[in-house]
Amino acid sequence: MKKRESLIIFIICLIISIFAACSTNKETINICGKTYVYDKEGFGSDFIISFYENNKFHYSEGGLSSYIGYGIWEIRNNVITLHDEDPHFCNNFILKGNKLVWQKKKSSNFMYLRISDGDTFSEADENYMTTEEDFIMDEAKLEYFMGKLIDQR
Repeated sequence: MKKRESLIIFIICLIISIFAACSTNKETINICGKTYVYDKEGFGSDFIISFYENNKFHYSEGGLSSYIGYGIWEIRNNVITLHDEDPHFCNNFILKGNKLVWQKKKSSNFMYLRISDGDTFSEADENYMTTEEDFIMDEAKLEYFMGKLIDQR
């Protein structure tokens, strides 16, 4: 009888834990193949950030900026981190709906534009969409950069 009661309690606990795990399922963050546009004014034109497969990204602060940032991105604890190839630049975002929200905490900010905590970038329409072919990062350089990033951890 005790074995049977123990088995029933175990099964009930198992069922409860399965339902609890399902109810805390995190929303999937999908930014690959998307471009986001700064909701305020860029440096001479729109400030855009584009995300590609294999965790590559690039951004342009606007048409008057000679700097094009690129590197790798990662997601940890729902924070999207852009690790620029230039080690002076690392920026963090969270995704709320179709907007990237810049997080000042642990972010360096950008080269020419200084954005504020909570500033947003909206998902772009087809006019701003870029493909990986529009911006190709040299694989050897990316491999070297990813190695540096791993070494820093």
